[in-house]
Amino acid sequence: MATSALAKPPEDTLLGLTSKMRASIGRHTEKGFDWDAFPGSRGFPELERAQMRYIGAGGSPKADDPNTLRPGQFTLSLVHQPVGKYAACHSHEVVEHFLVLQGVLTVGWAWGDEVIEARLGPRDMVLNQVSRPHGFRNDGVEPVLMSISVGSGMPKPPVYVCHPRDNDPSIARHFGAPPGKIRAFDPDSEDPRHREFARHVVRYAERRPLWEAGFARLTYIGEGGAPPGGYRMDMIHLPRGIGTRGYVRSVEDAYFVLEGGITVGWEEAGHIVEERLGPKDVIFNSAGRVHYFRNDGVTDAEFMLLVGSPQAEDIRFQEA
Repeated sequence: MATSALAKPPEDTLLGLTSKMRASIGRHTEKGFDWDAFPGSRGFPELERAQMRYIGAGGSPKADDPNTLRPGQFTLSLVHQPVGKYAACHSHEVVEHFLVLQGVLTVGWAWGDEVIEARLGPRDMVLNQVSRPHGFRNDGVEPVLMSISVGSGMPKPPVYVCHPRDNDPSIARHFGAPPGKIRAFDPDSEDPRHREFARHVVRYAERRPLWEAGFARLTYIGEGGAPPGGYRMDMIHLPRGIGTRGYVRSVEDAYFVLEGGITVGWEEAGHIVEERLGPKDVIFNSAGRVHYFRNDGVTDAEFMLLVGSPQAEDIRFQEA
């Protein structure tokens, strides 16, 4: 008897789900850094940096990269910045965050020709506001590695405010501030500019975990963290042996592993497929997809959870 076209054999459904899941994973070991990702840096060695694209192209125009996952409400990439290099002061029509993974990053926000500079260490983050001119620089002794996301799948090109092609290089290096106009970030200042900056700087050491279903969530973007724009972000600390039951969102979410390893599962039509993710691997879970995570490893794991909505978390996770 011929099989109905409306009733696929179980093995076809399982193979299809496996294929979809693997196509939604970005493996760190299968990617490379692009040293020509940003056209505005060409011809200026002091602006040298490299990008590794995972979800969308971010601030790069290379949206046709076949190795990049298709974005929804946010992008995700890694940026490597060598010692002594900087990114010229610019602005975006959407929010953009920098999460430092390695090294110490100096971030500057500009108000005219006055700039406030903050230093961020590992696991610290800044969420750059819409239209706020900003830049970043590596004044440290080791390369900076950071993850960058913007609040749109297809952001417009950056608008440069102070670029070395148009300005004195020493001023461009300080994001448009001449001598005497650079201020060190002071989160306790009464200056409204410092207070505005402080609302968007998140320090890892100051996070307080929220425990639920056996794991801890540290809010970076969202209620209790930086005010959300087009997306939300938490850091998840997942102890070994802990996992969740399947859940589904009306928007997409993504897991970007920082430490350890996690098992991710997808469920569909009574079938379950699973894949393991290691450090700097990512999975993009589309809206309406039943999925879950679990730590089968020998050490605790940490991963960033990005959600394609600025609304408060409405999922009530249940321990498996």
